[in-house]
Amino acid sequence: MTEIENQIKEIIEEVVNGKYIGKLRVISEPINNSTLWMLLLYLDLEITPMVLAYEGNVDEFKEFIRKEMKTRKLQTVKFWKATQEFMSQNMSDYDE
Repeated sequence: MTEIENQIKEIIEEVVNGKYIGKLRVISEPINNSTLWMLLLYLDLEITPMVLAYEGNVDEFKEFIRKEMKTRKLQTVKFWKATQEFMSQNMSDYDE
């Protein structure tokens, strides 16, 4: 993870008051006399991230992320990960 990605992760964890374990990626591209910043948040979807984009300097981008997290109320979003385990056909062990 890059330095800016770590900083964004810290902002997210501060806003949501929890640990963010999803993937995230920060992309920056120069545009004219500015920079386009994009945060890709892979919340519960591995394929399609939520994208937050901002044009400006890095400090403004970080503040934008902080405000967007609060505006979108992402501190109330919870995701759970579950795995399915298949049991044997013989269920007699569980009969009472």
